[in-house]
Amino acid sequence: VVLKTSLTEEASMASSKLRKCLGLSPGMSPACGSADFGEDLNEAVDRLNLTALNKVLYSIDSEERDDGHGVSAYNVPKHGPLPYCGIQGTMSLLDVVHSRNDLGHPVCNNVREGPWLAGYLTSRLQHHSQTQQLGKELSLVFEPLTVLPRYLQPTYFERLIFCVSQRLTKRAIELMSPFIQYGSSFLHKLALCSVQLYGVVNSAHMPPLAPQVSEALPDDFDERASFAAGLPHFATGFMRCWGRDTFIALRGLFLVTGRLQEARMIILGFAGCVRHGLVPNLLAGGVGARFNCRDAPWWWLQSIQDYCMFAGSTDILNDPVSRLFITDESPPAEKGEHVQPLHQVMQEVLQRHFEGISFRERNAGSGLDRDMSHDGFNVSAGVDHTTGFPFGGSKHNCGTWMDKVGESDKAGNRGVPATPRDGSAVEIVGLCKSAVRWVSRLQKQDVFPHSGVSCKKDGQDIHLTYTKWEELIHENFEHHFWVPENAEDDVQREGEDAKLIHRRGIYKDTVGATHRFADFQLRPNFPIAMVVAPEMFTASNAQVALSNVERLLNGPLGLSTLDPDDWAYHGIYDNSLDSEDRGKARGFNYHQGPEWLWVKGYFMRAMLHFHAGNQADIQRVFGMLENHHEALEKSLWQGLPELTNAQGADCPFSCPVQAWTMSCLLDYLYDYHMLTHQLV
Repeated sequence: VVLKTSLTEEASMASSKLRKCLGLSPGMSPACGSADFGEDLNEAVDRLNLTALNKVLYSIDSEERDDGHGVSAYNVPKHGPLPYCGIQGTMSLLDVVHSRNDLGHPVCNNVREGPWLAGYLTSRLQHHSQTQQLGKELSLVFEPLTVLPRYLQPTYFERLIFCVSQRLTKRAIELMSPFIQYGSSFLHKLALCSVQLYGVVNSAHMPPLAPQVSEALPDDFDERASFAAGLPHFATGFMRCWGRDTFIALRGLFLVTGRLQEARMIILGFAGCVRHGLVPNLLAGGVGARFNCRDAPWWWLQSIQDYCMFAGSTDILNDPVSRLFITDESPPAEKGEHVQPLHQVMQEVLQRHFEGISFRERNAGSGLDRDMSHDGFNVSAGVDHTTGFPFGGSKHNCGTWMDKVGESDKAGNRGVPATPRDGSAVEIVGLCKSAVRWVSRLQKQDVFPHSGVSCKKDGQDIHLTYTKWEELIHENFEHHFWVPENAEDDVQREGEDAKLIHRRGIYKDTVGATHRFADFQLRPNFPIAMVVAPEMFTASNAQVALSNVERLLNGPLGLSTLDPDDWAYHGIYDNSLDSEDRGKARGFNYHQGPEWLWVKGYFMRAMLHFHAGNQADIQRVFGMLENHHEALEKSLWQGLPELTNAQGADCPFSCPVQAWTMSCLLDYLYDYHMLTHQLV
């Protein structure tokens, strides 16, 4: 029995319209389509800037709800909510359908049963002026689907979404730097993270800029836009913007990608919030900022240096900054009430550190942080005048990126920092060296109008030029941080200190920690210092130390945060587990073994520097990216996580998209490109 079927005239016209839109010749399958959208839709796409593309392509459930328009993530029956409200959320699911040829997938059934998903994707765009026209044009593109037979709708819908997604991502890449534009698909996916994480969220605006800066911005630049540390955990409210995360990620996601205008606004926005000589840890719009980390100001200074390198200019140093806090104790000022050039704010940060910083956090108590102990709210930082090393913190708090504070009453670790890293943390010493080296050079060029820092000590005036500060760090670093391979070469460590050495041929993680054993723990932090201040290191020692990192800490995607042979090592992070095990309860081991991805980028960059003449090593390290490429291809979130468990195992408590993860790989690929082109 042979049955011949044909489309109704209306369905036939709709099919012809769709096939024309998809550029299909007679007899070609919709799967072969490559869209040739009309002039109106292309014009609507070409009007979009990268901030608008954040809304069109991405925006997670909490961000969408934060908009206040009653929209949330689309829920596919028998599957669940899409990862993104924008086109990428649907595309991620359809990629799974396409790869498996699974027309029985719940999303296909949903498309057959009604036009709800297409209507959702277009109607949500009507709430924003920059995306309204695109929403209207997309509704016209999807309209013919409604009159096709149900069995045909999923195939055409998938192809339309694919082509629309391709057109939008093409627009995003066109707005980025030539390095990104002419790069690989892997590079493109990493760069798109800057679009995923930077957008306008009502509950997390950036602080006000100086009027002179605001007035000079392009008409389509939205100075409210802010940068999320990761998704979905850090998307809205006071948890969205972190000073440390922002400036670790700024080079890769904004400078390497060519988004210099956004980078400049972020630098100036945070500059306006400086208080006590510190850059905020949690930004909270500036007014609610929390100043409880020691590393953010040094990452901020490094970002200004990086910005000037990519911009090819130091003009930003004279940009006006609208100060939110005129003094440490003053209430928030109005926009433009007190304006200073950026270089004065930089000088203030360096000066205050040299003088010494000591204060108690405002509103200290359980309302500010339910897990922090009483003494943990006391913040301190300074500079050792004999070595030049910045130092700070105490055993009661943790002021670096390894910032886990215990949460378990059952295990007795509530309020106890897992990794205080007080004293002089190695990466902060490196960042300080980089900063004073740079401003010293600028001062000699009459670009930075400050020659050094000063303070009173024991009734005496002490002045330290930036040149001398740099020299102090350089002269003292190897002596204090290097742990020689052979005990007989370690003449400065005797008695108790010698007994604390667990691993040789490494650089210490800290100098002067309260818990003295912590100085000697092998962690992945010294490669950061190697990247920003390679001149501090003896090359042969650096190569030995990097070899030990690769041998002992290297995982498929990240680096273990602690030597697996250390007594405190626990490689599986489970934040939900409460037990009597002090080392693991409620995720106490967050930085005690799980493998973090962002530090892998710094390790790879350090290898580039100290193994630049060894092509075999350079290519071997480059090959490590194969795992990241595979993981990114499989990710529904189109991102890479903050961490994995031991040996690269998936960690369900990790953000699936983390800013500094994607950024540090972009940093590495940029440096690799620059190095290999020099060698050709």
